[in-house]
Amino acid sequence: MRIEGWLAAGALSLIAVPALAQSIQLKPAVRLEVQGDDNVFRSSGGVVPREADLLTTVGAGGKLTLSESLQSLELRGEVAHTDYLRLDELDYDQYQVGAQLKLALASLLQLRVDASRERRQENFAFRDDTENGLITVDKGTAELRLRVTPSWTGIALGERYQTRTSREQSRDADLTEDSMELGTEYRLTGYSSFGLAWRQSEGDYPNRVVVAGDGREKTYDQQNLIVRAGYRPSGLSDLTAQLAYTQRTHEDPAVRDFRGITGRAGYTRTFSGISRLQAEIYRDLFYVEDINANYVENLGLKGLYEYRWSAKLSLIGSTELFRSSYQGSPSQNAQGTPRSDVVFGLSLGADYRPFYRFSLRPELRHEQRGSNTANGGYHFTTAGVDLVYEYGLANTR
Repeated sequence: MRIEGWLAAGALSLIAVPALAQSIQLKPAVRLEVQGDDNVFRSSGGVVPREADLLTTVGAGGKLTLSESLQSLELRGEVAHTDYLRLDELDYDQYQVGAQLKLALASLLQLRVDASRERRQENFAFRDDTENGLITVDKGTAELRLRVTPSWTGIALGERYQTRTSREQSRDADLTEDSMELGTEYRLTGYSSFGLAWRQSEGDYPNRVVVAGDGREKTYDQQNLIVRAGYRPSGLSDLTAQLAYTQRTHEDPAVRDFRGITGRAGYTRTFSGISRLQAEIYRDLFYVEDINANYVENLGLKGLYEYRWSAKLSLIGSTELFRSSYQGSPSQNAQGTPRSDVVFGLSLGADYRPFYRFSLRPELRHEQRGSNTANGGYHFTTAGVDLVYEYGLANTR
């Protein structure tokens, strides 16, 4: 079923569900974000000059949750407008909408269906022009969990990921990926678990015209044999890992196939209930909006530290370092080798709640990208503040 159909089904179910729901929760919210960006176009200063501007975003949205025992329906959405002070041609409207349905038969059978659509501004990081454009991202998931024994659970999952761009020059990168996953999970005492899964994905670039031997893919098949593990010896620490043997193949022999280990491992530690440390290392394959690349292979690590200064104030710092190897046409630079970037990011922020339901979230972010491709490297710094007011209304029958 198309994502529009899922959203329509969720909206129509509102007619019947309120009469049965034990709990109805509505949480509307409004936000105002002001941000200064010293390199809007993510330019190296070569072909495209560096441009700075002040961005203002005004948005409104909310979340409606209807629940009855173990069943629930959640509808969520937000619309927003972003205004550039100087670069008026970049002004745009964005939105996010989604629905999630959960059905359960005691603890034996659980079904979760989730659909969402997002429209946002196209990323300037992978382009050498300044034309504005929008990208629409659709996601759909259906997951069925069957509890076979108190410890063993069988899992079946289907997913769709689809991107569409408004600019003619970017439609080469439009992607549709359909995935299916079958697996099992064994839950140990406490919160520890172990799981095995097999995942099959098929991808298609519907608007891409390829020439035999140019090194770019039109379609691909990807298979993953996945091992998942979670270990939580106490309420203060949590260790999770997901490792997979991944094989990505293509019809065109000129396109490089991939075979290797992908996945991620993370550790979370809470100290005295007032601070939290997270660390993660990962290697993955991911869709990229660069029209000269099929996908990127990312190898990186990231960390986050949060300190609760008081009941109203939390301080947050995060950092990430990763290498992106772009797999696609070999004619991307003068040496005829694929693009390879190293990216370092640092973010410092806070979450301050001076009043009930009101949040003030300042953030300073810096990112630096080095690249072996001409005009591929850049750095930028943004500083801004996000003001959010959320009102929660619950009606429990």
